[in-house]
Formats: sequence, C-alpha cells, structure tokens
Amino acid sequence: MPSRQLSEETNMKCPFCKKNTLEVYQDEMEEDGIPFEAFRCISCKEEFLDMKQLDALADQYKRIRKAKEVTFSQWGNSIAVRIPHEIAHELHIKSGKHGLITKDKEGIKILVH
Repeated sequence: MPSRQLSEETNMKCPFCKKNTLEVYQDEMEEDGIPFEAFRCISCKEEFLDMKQLDALADQYKRIRKAKEVTFSQWGNSIAVRIPHEIAHELHIKSGKHGLITKDKEGIKILVH
C-alpha cells in the first residue's frame, strides 16, 4: 500500500464518533494509482470522503474512462502516436493540421490549433 501523506487538521466532527478530531490525508487508489484526498478521525480511525472530495475522485475516473489506448511508434528520430479516429473527428484533426505538445504534471498534452 502506498504511503499516506497527512495535511492539515480540520474542525469538522467525525460522523462516526462525533469528535472534532479529523485530519485530511492524501492517498491513492491501490488498483488504479489515482490520487485522492480524504478525512481520517484521529480518535476512532474511521476514514471517509465528503461530497467535494468524492466529486473530485469521480471526475478523475470519468477522465480515465474517456481515455483511449494508443501505441507509440518510431518515426525516424522521433516517437509518434496515432490519434484514434473518434478523437480526431471530434477535434477536426486532419493530416497537415498544426498543434502544440507540452509536458504537464500528468504527462503530455496536445493542443490543436
């Protein structure tokens, strides 16, 4: 199991033991490696997510569900990736169209002009 990182304490009451002993911690889903933030009660050790945290986690899963599998190929000295037809069609990408590729905290991002 990945190590958990704790952050600040909060004044919310634990829904289980009703004490004001909650801390916010950051972890990741074991199966998918998706990071999330949750509450843990220092007194009774119960862990839970509020609706804001649950919505954030759901948004990450929705993004993954929309993701498409791609294969990287060697083209000369570069690495190329084929864009699936559904995505190319939706974004009006055709041969010869230009865009930008950047690195971000999750990987790479392609911006179509």
